[in-house]
Amino acid sequence: MRTSLKTYTLLLALFLLPVGLAAGEPAVPHVSDSTAQAIEQVVGINPESVVSRIMTWYEHHMTYGAIMVLMALESSFLPIPSEIVISPAAYLASDPESELNFFLVILFATFGSLIGALILYGLAAWVGRKALYRFADSHLGSFLMLDSDKIRHAEDVFRRRSKTSVCVGRFIAGIRMVISIPAGLARMNLLHFIFFTFIGSAVYNTAMGLIGYLLHGQADLIHRYSYELSVITLLATALALLIFAVRYLLLRMRSTKAYGLIGYPLGHSFSKRYFTEKFKKEKINARYKLYEIERIDDVKRIIRKEKVRGLNVTIPYKEQIMPYCDEQDDTAAQIGAVNVLKITHREGRTRIKGYNTDATGFEQSIRPHLRPHHTQALILGTGGASKAVEYVLHRLGIAVTHVSRTAKPGALTYDALDHTVIGAHMVIVNATPLGTFPHVDTCPPIPYEWLTDRHLLFDLVYNPAETLFLKKGKEHGCDTVNGEQMLVGQAEAAWIIWNEEEEMS
Repeated sequence: MRTSLKTYTLLLALFLLPVGLAAGEPAVPHVSDSTAQAIEQVVGINPESVVSRIMTWYEHHMTYGAIMVLMALESSFLPIPSEIVISPAAYLASDPESELNFFLVILFATFGSLIGALILYGLAAWVGRKALYRFADSHLGSFLMLDSDKIRHAEDVFRRRSKTSVCVGRFIAGIRMVISIPAGLARMNLLHFIFFTFIGSAVYNTAMGLIGYLLHGQADLIHRYSYELSVITLLATALALLIFAVRYLLLRMRSTKAYGLIGYPLGHSFSKRYFTEKFKKEKINARYKLYEIERIDDVKRIIRKEKVRGLNVTIPYKEQIMPYCDEQDDTAAQIGAVNVLKITHREGRTRIKGYNTDATGFEQSIRPHLRPHHTQALILGTGGASKAVEYVLHRLGIAVTHVSRTAKPGALTYDALDHTVIGAHMVIVNATPLGTFPHVDTCPPIPYEWLTDRHLLFDLVYNPAETLFLKKGKEHGCDTVNGEQMLVGQAEAAWIIWNEEEEMS
């Protein structure tokens, strides 16, 4: 057994460090005389003296605490290479008279990396997306080669492959320091973040430490410590498997109910925040996930793999999801759009029923604002959400006219909106995504100058709370309503549907 463990570790080390294993004699850091003289002439500094002073500092000050602090800073705020912390520390530990231990160097370096990563994760989650986007687009952010689009793209990657991104990201020098920011913005599961950060850091720090150790001429390191290294490697692997096995069994035993949201993109989800807080407040054993899918066909994989009991549906899939439903309730069928799926898994069969709770939420939120003169409405947009709005307004006895960017049967174009049209339609509903954060400087191109204090403007957008569309309406005395109450209403209606169905099953 001992021999096989040695062989296993030796092969692993040979794969990671072929150059280091070739070192037989001590390779003390050295700069050739000609190179040293050339550098000294250009910058006025002798590199040999600099290296000597650095090594002297390391010998006097490099403790486990210093290693952990330096790595925490490296992984959070200071853009210093981790190699100049770990490799020299391991180099010192290779000296038989050193007070440092190679394995403890790696352990404390890894803990330091984790602390630094957690600092950035927490900072990103606390400061929030808006502030970080503003910083990324500032002069300083541009100097650091950042911009909000890069952060947004990183968030999207983390929502799809968060565990892999964290683990692999710890190996890449350019992104090792900032890998935690998109994880924090995407609200990656904290336990997963800690675990995969630790694993990725441990692997990378071990490689860097081995290089430093071998540079001191300890080419027989693998031979002398193969058994210990093998045991550590196997125990770490076994521990990882055990953690996931226990977690899986606990989830199975607790029968955690799974719900989620499908759409593309999903940068700012009200539903996840709302249901997560609801589960916590009411002590409901359930989880809610975001499923950002680029093709509607991916919903079949999500339902099969995740065993979700309910899904909310948002842009652009409210109409595309309908063929995937085995059944639709009357409201969804009449509207021609679905925003809630109730999914039952029974006797090896999966059944999907579609509902539309957008209508419920919209009616609850607009009804208190309607006045006798609100008899005609313009609906800006022709997507799935606009169909629910049209359905409700017809039920309330309000005539509806759609407005579209392009000419469509039964719809006006924005160019056709003149003083007469605006004056005749006292209710205007924005059912487009224009004005949604971060594009807060956009709004539907209607002639706002003809609005009056008799108009009611309703915006289905909820982030920001007051869009440019609503601000322009307020400037002319309009009554304005944003989409937050509609979202609350449709979410509560969805929860009732999911639970009523469960009691029947």
